[in-house]
Amino acid sequence: MSAIKFDFEHFDSQEDVRRHIQDCEGRHSQQVAYSTFHDALTQICYGCRRIRSNIIIYKHGDNN
Repeated sequence: MSAIKFDFEHFDSQEDVRRHIQDCEGRHSQQVAYSTFHDALTQICYGCRRIRSNIIIYKHGDNN
């Protein structure tokens, strides 16, 4: 079985992520999660093969 690769797209607001969730609704299988800790909305769309979120991810050791 081969792995499915996803592209990551960062958006500035949850509303931008919501638009993509609504666009894919009923057309693609997707999962959506909201993090209260990060105040972030994340969509995993299996049809688009994209992860869309307003979360900011830092590499370990980044201080920016």
